[in-house]
Amino acid sequence: MSITMKQIPFHHLLTRAMAEYRARKTLFGVPVRPLPPGAGSVDFCGTALEGLSGPAAGPHTQLAQNLVAGYAAGGRFFELKTVQVLWGEALGIQRPCIYVRDEGYNIEWSTELSPEQAAQEYIKGWLLLKLLSREFALGDPEGFVFNLSVGYDLPGIQSPAVDRFLAVLKDAACSTYWHQCVAEALATPFQRVDKAFIEGISPKISNNITLSTMHGCPPEQIEAIARYLMEEKGFHTSIKCNPTLLGKEEARRLLDEQGYEDIRFDEAQFDHDMKPEQAVPMLRRLLRKGEELGLRFGVKLTNTFPVRVQANELAGDTMYLSGKALFPLALGTARLLTEALDGALPISFSGGADESSAGALCEAGLWPVTVATVLLQRGGYKNLNKIAAVCQEAQAAARPDAAALAALWERMEHSGRLHRREPKKVLGQVPPFACGRCTTCMDVCPNRANYLVPGLKQKGIHLDGPCNDCGACACVCPFGFRPYADKFVLYPDAATLLESQRDGFAITGDDYIVRYQRQLVSDLDSLPDEVRELMDAVRAMGLAQ
Repeated sequence: MSITMKQIPFHHLLTRAMAEYRARKTLFGVPVRPLPPGAGSVDFCGTALEGLSGPAAGPHTQLAQNLVAGYAAGGRFFELKTVQVLWGEALGIQRPCIYVRDEGYNIEWSTELSPEQAAQEYIKGWLLLKLLSREFALGDPEGFVFNLSVGYDLPGIQSPAVDRFLAVLKDAACSTYWHQCVAEALATPFQRVDKAFIEGISPKISNNITLSTMHGCPPEQIEAIARYLMEEKGFHTSIKCNPTLLGKEEARRLLDEQGYEDIRFDEAQFDHDMKPEQAVPMLRRLLRKGEELGLRFGVKLTNTFPVRVQANELAGDTMYLSGKALFPLALGTARLLTEALDGALPISFSGGADESSAGALCEAGLWPVTVATVLLQRGGYKNLNKIAAVCQEAQAAARPDAAALAALWERMEHSGRLHRREPKKVLGQVPPFACGRCTTCMDVCPNRANYLVPGLKQKGIHLDGPCNDCGACACVCPFGFRPYADKFVLYPDAATLLESQRDGFAITGDDYIVRYQRQLVSDLDSLPDEVRELMDAVRAMGLAQ
């Protein structure tokens, strides 16, 4: 087992996705929700966006297969995970790094991949969505948007590695990896995709970006980075704002009124973070700059909210709040900025939306709507399906409407939906071999690392390669165990299996190398029949790299 995610080659992802869709009408385990042509199209930075929702920057937008899963569920706006000058072990992320109850917490921040690796994942994701949407008539191949995210300070964003990342995503024709993937697509047999379509896919992956900065980043540095991204790099630019704009008294009141009195936060962050009297003039200046350059400038609301670790939920002293508990803070911040700027500031929303609020957010002018925590809860990507449906039916307002936001808050405040509901668990049961008694862990895995094996009743398999031990599946397992650690594991190669202590197997040519009951097995005939059946069925699925 390695906590370092292993990238899956483009050709393998493409052929596996096509085979899976033809066999089961799913993509990486997610039932596909096709959109009718031209459904709900609205312009976003020059793209006729086919839907107003998608996955937020986070665990669901780090790998190419995650992006395909989000598209399958109806997502069309993809906030790619933040890229910065540090990656891998230098980030110091401890595991597990996600803890989800009714609200969500995490201790991760940017992508764990290097800028070069991240660019490769986004190139693969871009091409996969173009090809699969055309081949299977899933939607308009031009109807989705990749929104880049970079951080966390100007020297880091100007570093050669991040600068190269921005250049590649702005026009991937400069990347040898782009041409390698295109060549592999040209060598792949399709039914509806032809050579002209493949060669006509634009290498200009993104013209829009969201700036993510650290809590406490000075307003003048935030403004300098936004100007750099617009003036020097030519990106339509948004700034991710912090909910601390509301002030500590208002933040405390909103949390308490929705039943989150137990959440504690460091009040000093409100002194260090940007204040409304600093933010509003800065945003006005950047709006004018965007107009001068012919670029869209706006904000994303909101960033996650630092709170204290109190019951060993995650490692360290601080974790970051997301999900429904963040919704009042995010909506309150949207109301504050909308009123201060008379609705002139474009706002996208990512702060605990769900199917009950997403449509109204669009109609109040806060779009696109992106989500993360709800995808880590029961239903997983299927919850995005519901959100995409209500957003598709909504009539998106051209600009934020303060009265509509006030009406939405009034409805949500008294609906009871924002109050905490503790998930139920069935504890004290021993997980069966290759547990597949429910699909909860398969639904919530952001990296698509848990699968139900067709043809074998209630049997599941865990893929070690894309897994980073984030712990999301353990939070929702109704039997109280860790699927990422306790399931039978498919390893990407023999070397990774030998480095691990967990039971599982790797496919080596026509044979297997197996660890069972914590022992390497030399005589495969000595394995129980159910183990051999599972391995053979997984091989037939084509899950191995």
